[in-house]
Amino acid sequence: MAEFSKHPLVVDGKITSLPFHELTSWSQFEKLVCEFVQVHERLSPCHRYGSPGQAQGGIDIAGLSEGGQWSAFQVKHVAQFTEADTKKALDLFLSGPRPYAATRLVIVTSCKTTRAQVRDLVHHYQAQHPDLLLEFWDGEHLTSHLRIQPRIVARYFGDHVARRFCDADSLEAFSRAGRRGEVGCLVRDADPIGLEVHEAISVDEVTDPDQPALPTYFRRSFDDELDALVNMALAGNSGMKVLLADSSTGKTRAAWEAIQRLGKEWRLWHPADQEDLLASLGAVRPRTVVWLNEINRYLLCDGSDRNEHVAARLTELLRDPHRAPVLVLGTTWHVHWATMTTAPADERAKTRALLFRCALPVPERFSNDEVAALLDMDRPTDRRMLKAAREAEGGHVIQYLAGGPAQLERYANGSPTSQAILHAAMDARRLGHGMDLPPGFLRSAATSYLTTLQRDLAEHDWFSRALQYLSTPCRGVRGPLAPVRGFSTNGAENPSSYRLADYVELHGRRNRQFLCPENDFWEAATEQAASARDKVALSRAALERGRETHAEALALAAAQDGDGAALTHLAGWIRENRKGEDPHVYYELAAELGDVTAQIALASRAEEEGQLEKSEHWYRKAVDRDGRRWDAVVGLASVTSQLGDTARAVELYNQALDGGFFGARAVEYQARWLADQGQHELALILTKYSFNAGNTEAFAGLAWTYMYKDTSRAIQVFRFAMDAGDINAPRELAWVLEREGDCDGADRFCEIAVRLGETNTLRGLGMIRRSKGNYQSASALFWRAYNLGLTYVLLELARLREEEGNLRRAEKLYWRAIEEGQPSAAHDLVRILEIRGKVRLAEQLAADSKELVEPLARARAARGEYESAEQLLLKAIAQGRSNLLLPLARIREQRGDVAGAEIMLRRAQDAGIPDAAQRLAELQGDKQE
Repeated sequence: MAEFSKHPLVVDGKITSLPFHELTSWSQFEKLVCEFVQVHERLSPCHRYGSPGQAQGGIDIAGLSEGGQWSAFQVKHVAQFTEADTKKALDLFLSGPRPYAATRLVIVTSCKTTRAQVRDLVHHYQAQHPDLLLEFWDGEHLTSHLRIQPRIVARYFGDHVARRFCDADSLEAFSRAGRRGEVGCLVRDADPIGLEVHEAISVDEVTDPDQPALPTYFRRSFDDELDALVNMALAGNSGMKVLLADSSTGKTRAAWEAIQRLGKEWRLWHPADQEDLLASLGAVRPRTVVWLNEINRYLLCDGSDRNEHVAARLTELLRDPHRAPVLVLGTTWHVHWATMTTAPADERAKTRALLFRCALPVPERFSNDEVAALLDMDRPTDRRMLKAAREAEGGHVIQYLAGGPAQLERYANGSPTSQAILHAAMDARRLGHGMDLPPGFLRSAATSYLTTLQRDLAEHDWFSRALQYLSTPCRGVRGPLAPVRGFSTNGAENPSSYRLADYVELHGRRNRQFLCPENDFWEAATEQAASARDKVALSRAALERGRETHAEALALAAAQDGDGAALTHLAGWIRENRKGEDPHVYYELAAELGDVTAQIALASRAEEEGQLEKSEHWYRKAVDRDGRRWDAVVGLASVTSQLGDTARAVELYNQALDGGFFGARAVEYQARWLADQGQHELALILTKYSFNAGNTEAFAGLAWTYMYKDTSRAIQVFRFAMDAGDINAPRELAWVLEREGDCDGADRFCEIAVRLGETNTLRGLGMIRRSKGNYQSASALFWRAYNLGLTYVLLELARLREEEGNLRRAEKLYWRAIEEGQPSAAHDLVRILEIRGKVRLAEQLAADSKELVEPLARARAARGEYESAEQLLLKAIAQGRSNLLLPLARIREQRGDVAGAEIMLRRAQDAGIPDAAQRLAELQGDKQE
């Protein structure tokens, strides 16, 4: 919305009503109504009541007025609403428990107008119940009041609709608010249920009208760290935390409780999706909470470049002193955190930088002391919390509150057909499909999980029966697979999609990670996945599991729906793994669909082949599509320069340099390419510009392009860098000169670097001398670095002692490194303990960390104890650590068990472990030879 004021503030008479029928789901219409009544009726609190599939007594939304009276709203996203529908809705409310003792019911429909018979019926019921207030709103009513709510209209229908529909005065006020950064709402007006805090189980069959929607909050130790973050914000500093745990552990509720301490002027903004975040992030101003529940929905979408752009924008927000204080609060599961933070060095760099030191682990279970405190009857405790504390197994109190065990019990006791549907849903979600699963896809995919006999014995209505069983509420929360209501032209509320309960989804991720679906699943996905985005994600999953034919079919299906990202990914895979095959046709198809990465790939190839006009065409397309793809901007500058338009090339280079660090890095990469082409002077000029724009590694990047090919030129670059003020240059020069045998020169530049604060120069120089066998000098350099505060150099000292053969001294140094805050030393220590025969001590050390199982197994295999090594890995794999399948395969291959290695690699491929398919192909190739 930040760009709203750039457009004329007019009302286009062509839009006289809002297109409610274009909203994609009943849930979206309900959210719109909830947001509207909260503002229009001044209700606080105001929240969605219950969850999809749950018996709700005819209430979808509940809100408290300023006068202390509760209103209930029943929402119907239909094209027609008849007298019979009205009677059913009113009877349901009047005969129900009336949560919160509501004295007012409003039936809200998306119908354009209301039949006179319907209004007469409402008046008739009103006369019979004078103690209640009964109202009926239709699309016409909503339209008349939404004209002065451009924020809501823009959020659900887009800026262009808001500009042509809303009043000019309201638009002007909205634009002023946008310029002041008033995104979101006041924290005190926010709805925790709308922010995706889980509702709790019901203790009794009948809902207590006086019972709050959320149980009493119980503080745990990690809340102190959230308090510290809030204190920092109250002191005027921006900060970010991501609460890290799996499903139903209290992450979102903890974040909600923490922000209740913020002042009354603080606002909360919950972006609907990645698009919404990017559209309005620039309007965020001081004292705003950016609420990113399930932050992976913003940082793990289809386009990796767009994800990185989101991370960069969030980083800018947190670093901007003019917008402080800002709080960014997110939550995510472990599996998504691992994906976001453990990518290769050249992937998701901005995301990793954003999330560095932001994780706040939330324990899955309550400790015994915490459970005892909950059961302490001397203090008032919510009845739901007491029930969970008494009955939850193993301290899983929050999961019990969210109904997780009941959902899994429903799954375990289900028929083969209901389990098949859930397996299809579980696999679809863990392989990348979005939350909303179409029934057609579920039905087609589920057949692949049934045996031939089970399919033959299934009744004709097996699918509808199974869905009814799975969607029935469990202990007051939704069933394992609940419907998401969709728009219906005949008034019937037939679910257009289903959503898997997140606790059941987590169960599937943990217990089905080694399984790859059969062909019918992939074929159903190709034909009936919900969207192009879902097909893109599933195409990548198929490719990771060696299902190349299905990956191609899904990519082409996504392309037919207008998304070329999967084709680009497939083309990149072919280029890396099938050296004799040209993926050009896939790049072309994706580029024509507007995929920026494909456009850049075509442009780069054309430039290399000397087809400058064609290259310019594709670079320009990419820049027009995404002006922040600095590699495209720089590529266009390069081609423009070669075509003779130097002035335009300079403009483009400056545009990239003005884009911050990542634009400057793109210019550096261009300089490296020019150096490879022999254009050394221009390469140096661009490198200097990149350095001046904030890329402190620019000169080092250019110099190392020359290293091993033209070392003297690399040294010249470093000397030029020193004159330009690069404090990294003396460090790099010391290392280069040492490699070239100029020890005196290395010592001289090392001293210059240390005086500039670059103490790591000592460590690097010591490592080079250690590699040459000069242990005495290397040891002296390491100890000097340690005394200057570089504690992690203890690892290099320990490795030096290893090379000298002094294992006892090496062991002591590794222990010392761990004590001084270097946990990575444990990997080497486990290996040394094994070598020295301290097997029990090595096992005790490995028991404290999952990360030490692999080095311990490797050490045992190195000693020839293959059986023991395999047992260690197999035990960890059985606990869900599928990544250990690769080292297990390697150990089996080492001992000559090629067939066993192949089995492990096939399992790893089915689990989607990176490099498993390539390793399997290599192993099979070696076997054939």
